[in-house]
Amino acid sequence: MQSTTHRPMTSAILRFLRQPAVQWCLALVGLFGLMQGFTRHSIWLGLWGLTNDLDGISPFFATDLPYTTFIMFFHMITGGLMLVLATLQVVGPLRRRYRRFHRWSGRVTVGLGVVTATGALIYVARHGTTGGAFMNASSTLYGVMMLVAAVQTLRTGQRRAWLDHRRWGMRLTVLALASWLYRLHYTIWHAVFGDLWVTPDMRGPFDVFQAWGFFLGYAAMLEIWFLWEKHRSRRAR
Repeated sequence: MQSTTHRPMTSAILRFLRQPAVQWCLALVGLFGLMQGFTRHSIWLGLWGLTNDLDGISPFFATDLPYTTFIMFFHMITGGLMLVLATLQVVGPLRRRYRRFHRWSGRVTVGLGVVTATGALIYVARHGTTGGAFMNASSTLYGVMMLVAAVQTLRTGQRRAWLDHRRWGMRLTVLALASWLYRLHYTIWHAVFGDLWVTPDMRGPFDVFQAWGFFLGYAAMLEIWFLWEKHRSRRAR
């Protein structure tokens, strides 16, 4: 009798969990749960750097370059906010049901992307990175790619080229997530391998791989996904 009663309840729970909106919600809760530490730290460090003298405390603080320092810490705040908003932009049920929110938050996301990318490019050009030339090059490429993705997302949306708009928006989201994934990779690496191939000046083998792989690898996987989508669409036709 008890097992018979539980079957309809179990079936109802499974039907509920199979709904796309529910699956999106669960995925977002899990993702934001993983990202919240990095997001809070990024925004908090940005605010701390803008309102305090962090000379000798933070490597991003340069007393001889006050404007560059301001740009860098402001970039941390916009980057943290962008990470949250860019993730929400790709949620299908939210995008379809709340179109006005999608449009306006999308404009804010694009604006944050432009400010974040521009801030990073200025900082690299004026101050440089810890890793030196190779990290300067990779950070510059990362900033340029984010800047292009942000502008193209806005342009294709204004032209109502929805397929291109969707793809550029996803590219922008992947690049935004890459900043968090960069830290996540190091967390996992240190937990498994300790300080192997990692150096304080960020010029170890894993550091060099990370400088390029944290965004190019995921960007390449996204392009492969787009090619698979295009192939699947042609077969369906």
